[in-house]
Amino acid sequence: MAKKKDRAFFICPRWSEVADLPQLAAPIRVNAKTLAAIKAGQPVARSTLRKALLAVRQASGSMFDVNACIVDQRTTQSG
Repeated sequence: MAKKKDRAFFICPRWSEVADLPQLAAPIRVNAKTLAAIKAGQPVARSTLRKALLAVRQASGSMFDVNACIVDQRTTQSG
């Protein structure tokens, strides 16, 4: 099985739009290293990104489609 870093293909291009909502009532409960990687646009595991998006959705109280924010880089790379 591949190492976890080798399986990281997923990004959220809308992260700045989603995470900077003015109605965040609580802090986002996600590891600081993970948040930094997502903000920088670095690929992470799908489960990690989904967990972070769910935490933002819960903290903001807004409803948005978490799965629509996740982009698989393997399908968008030309090559």
